[in-house]
Amino acid sequence: MQLYLYGKKKFLGELIEGSKGIRLSDIAHYSIMENDLMRDNELEKIFVWDKDQVKIKVNDFLIDPQSITANPSVSIRPDRCFCVCFSTKKNDPDLFARFKADVCIEIDLDRLLEVLRVASSSFEGMEVLHGSVNYYPEIMKGPLPDLRAVLFYKRDIYMIESEYRVALSIPPNKKTFKGPSGAIIDIFSDDPKDIRHLFINGNAPETNRSYVKGAYYL
Repeated sequence: MQLYLYGKKKFLGELIEGSKGIRLSDIAHYSIMENDLMRDNELEKIFVWDKDQVKIKVNDFLIDPQSITANPSVSIRPDRCFCVCFSTKKNDPDLFARFKADVCIEIDLDRLLEVLRVASSSFEGMEVLHGSVNYYPEIMKGPLPDLRAVLFYKRDIYMIESEYRVALSIPPNKKTFKGPSGAIIDIFSDDPKDIRHLFINGNAPETNRSYVKGAYYL
């Protein structure tokens, strides 16, 4: 499967050349992005249903929807992780404009997953998750979404992006990373000025380039 990463050459040039690998970001990063078309609170998903279209019971007592002051909603917090979002749209003019991009990089998903699985095998409990993003409306029309896959749900205002998400999950009991020198840092930071990004760099440029299949410039 081929996927596409949009951005600016000045930031993605090292990925294209192979001198640096793919970057995955703490999902908290999406809530502070400068581009307001891309900004989204990925730490909380809120699903809302029309109170006139659902039945709410307490034991066997049916509650009159007219007595409910607001539409019922469910708020779900995905497990915090590192992720990167691609598009299934190749060299798309609308996405170049939306992302303020000047390059679209073609990524071989299968090869990228191979590299990520090898890299993540060094961290106990870390898993590679991936899948298409499911877009949902402001007012839900269907049943409750799959709570185990809430990471792959986004509001339908982002549907134009036709996203495919790749993520590295972190075991809840893991709080820190340890460097080669023995230094320890927190895996996640709640400081907006210190959001973490995870670069998966191969031992050789050929590894990084192995999943980069081309670049299209505006």
